Amino acid sequence: MTRKFLMIAASAAVALATGLVMTSPARAQSGAVAAAMSAGTVGEQADGYLGIAGSVSDAVRQEVESINIKRRAAYTDLAGKRGVTVQDVAAATGCQTLSSRVKPGQVYRIGAGAWQTKGPGPIALPGYCATAG
Repeated sequence: MTRKFLMIAASAAVALATGLVMTSPARAQSGAVAAAMSAGTVGEQADGYLGIAGSVSDAVRQEVESINIKRRAAYTDLAGKRGVTVQDVAAATGCQTLSSRVKPGQVYRIGAGAWQTKGPGPIALPGYCATAG
């Protein structure tokens, strides 16, 4: 793990905790997106963005795109403040999201891999993800 990525991950964790990057489904996502996440047709990705994992309505697709635009804006802002790339911030946030916000039964994807459903245990994170401690 590089020191730089650990610093980015720490910044992403602060952004998560303060709600700058990610927001809870109840606050920022429509009931339709939250329902799609529960149904396994929308999920979190290791790249820090939501993805479409199944068939969804145009309204849900547009909302996912809107959420991802807001996330990218937050990642861009944080990247500028930290002097790192947007992709680094997004990936660090993706690691935090996969480890702390994806609930059992929800789907997630790492890289270009297949969508997976989270079970009761932790998600096997990509090797570049930092662990707390």
